[in-house]
Amino acid sequence: MKVAVIGINGLPARGGAERVVEAIVRRITSKGVVPTVYCDASYTPPGFSIEGVKMIRIHTIPGKHVRAFTLAFFSAVHAVLSGNYDLIHLHNIETAFVLPLLRLRFRVLGTAHGFAYWRSKWGGTAKRIMMSMDYFFMRFSSMATSVSAKDARTLQRRFGREVLYIPNGVGTEFNPDLAAAEDILNRHGIRKRRYFIFAAGRIEPTKGAHLAVEAVTRLDMDIPLLVVGDAGQIHAYEKRLHDIAGHMVYFQPLIKDPSVLFGLMKYSVCLIFPSLVEAMSMVLLEAASLGIPVISSDIEENRDILGEDGIYFRSGDVGSLMERLRWILDNQADAGQKAADLQRLVHSRYSWDRIADRYLEVYRRVAA
Repeated sequence: MKVAVIGINGLPARGGAERVVEAIVRRITSKGVVPTVYCDASYTPPGFSIEGVKMIRIHTIPGKHVRAFTLAFFSAVHAVLSGNYDLIHLHNIETAFVLPLLRLRFRVLGTAHGFAYWRSKWGGTAKRIMMSMDYFFMRFSSMATSVSAKDARTLQRRFGREVLYIPNGVGTEFNPDLAAAEDILNRHGIRKRRYFIFAAGRIEPTKGAHLAVEAVTRLDMDIPLLVVGDAGQIHAYEKRLHDIAGHMVYFQPLIKDPSVLFGLMKYSVCLIFPSLVEAMSMVLLEAASLGIPVISSDIEENRDILGEDGIYFRSGDVGSLMERLRWILDNQADAGQKAADLQRLVHSRYSWDRIADRYLEVYRRVAA
């Protein structure tokens, strides 16, 4: 079976849907599937390859909005004119504008990774355009899936059509790079196992970094917060974070190597995950798989993943987050037990091998 993937920036994965795609294509090549991944030529290094996976590098037009549009459009045009595929796997609802074009030749599996228009980094016009993509996604996908149980329910209710819930997963591709993590901690003057961590690929208001920064600053304890990620997406928000941060908050730019990020998480007291909206966070899953305590906002998306083993605070409530941070510090044995229970749950329910098999089953249904 020949499957083409469209809708991500490219590989190697740096977060989000790319992590899903990389995990899947690495596993299905041994199961009779030949994957082709369409990538942005400026994103995927010329020498990068994955055994058994073909990569087509698309030259895009630079620009915040134009680049993503041209990547999806040029990829779809190439597939329709030159592709020899049994089906297309299209990721991200906001790329659904290419579905009518793709359906001229192919059956298409669409996978939703959340509603991008919830993110505050987009302006009003961009959000309205993205909202219109929901219709295209549900109308033209041969079959629709979502990585979020809540989003699957929402789309089914709105459009009266089945949406399969296939969650994200965790695997064993990356082991924590403790040595590299320790080097970063030493540069900041942070001690191992004596800091909280917040991590996101792109740091913007809906990720809730300001809640973590304010909570740790107000705690006024000898436990710093390490904020990891790209905060330059919204300059006003980046400035706000630095303005409210006390002397116990440290900022670390985006770490592209997952092994190093895992090392930083592994050495932390706990991950603070204060997102106001989510689909299904890879960071949340991966932290849980490492066996470290996680304090997350109590939004429905997080509860769907962590269940009774999660440690929650009221979403958007700094005081509630401070209470849970104090609880973690005063009850580390209980927090460690919860983390161990959650680790077992994540490894049994969300293994990438299991998730890849589910996608393979869906591929066969769509192709048939």
